Amino acid sequence: MPVRLLLGSAGSPGVTTTAVGMALHLESPTLLVDAARDASQSVLAGYLRGAAAAGRGLEEYARRVRMGAPFDLDAASLPLDDTGARRFLPGFGNLAAIDLFEPTWPTLADLLRRTADTGTDVVIDGGRLTSIRPVEPLLRIADEVLVVARTSLRHLAAAKPVCEAVDDVLQRSLRATRAGLALVGEGLPYDRHEVTAQFGWPVDLVLPFLPDHAAALSDGAPRPRRWARSPLVEAFRDHAGVAA
Repeated sequence: MPVRLLLGSAGSPGVTTTAVGMALHLESPTLLVDAARDASQSVLAGYLRGAAAAGRGLEEYARRVRMGAPFDLDAASLPLDDTGARRFLPGFGNLAAIDLFEPTWPTLADLLRRTADTGTDVVIDGGRLTSIRPVEPLLRIADEVLVVARTSLRHLAAAKPVCEAVDDVLQRSLRATRAGLALVGEGLPYDRHEVTAQFGWPVDLVLPFLPDHAAALSDGAPRPRRWARSPLVEAFRDHAGVAA
């Protein structure tokens, strides 16, 4: 199964919301990984409404690596939904842990690659990309990289250097990784054709700008009426069908 890495830039373009929505609508067993380097714990505090993560997540992985102890991915992750087929690996709870984790990214990348190779879709929320070097191990094991961007000039200008940095790494990689854009709010004001012409990247996912609907994924807010027919949900379902 594929490893999908989602990245963003400044301006809160919706990376975590997109990652959660994608993970919930893939049909195969799925692992969502919070690899954002800001200790925001957006999924725990948002979609999972303050779920506790003691003894789980990336910090537990780093602890066990330092001890030379085995790491049980199922035990270190949380259910993302009621089916049991979708799980969530929490990220960092404090900023100091991010620096301590730095040498561990390559071994985590290897673990996620093996997880995908044994039949689990892996969706990685890489958060905002502020430096390319720390994310290189994840880029090198990804089958698909999606840079999430709103379609205003300000957001697209911030996304441009992210795409350029990703391109530079992928050109030196031996893996055939697809790089594409996920656009939030097409036509506000630019459409996918204008963005593709400017970036030279395909637009692989288009999400409507529906803040009230997105809040159900980003903040655990009550789902709007007729949630199953939401254009946001339909966009994730359509993408999951194409990906399958």
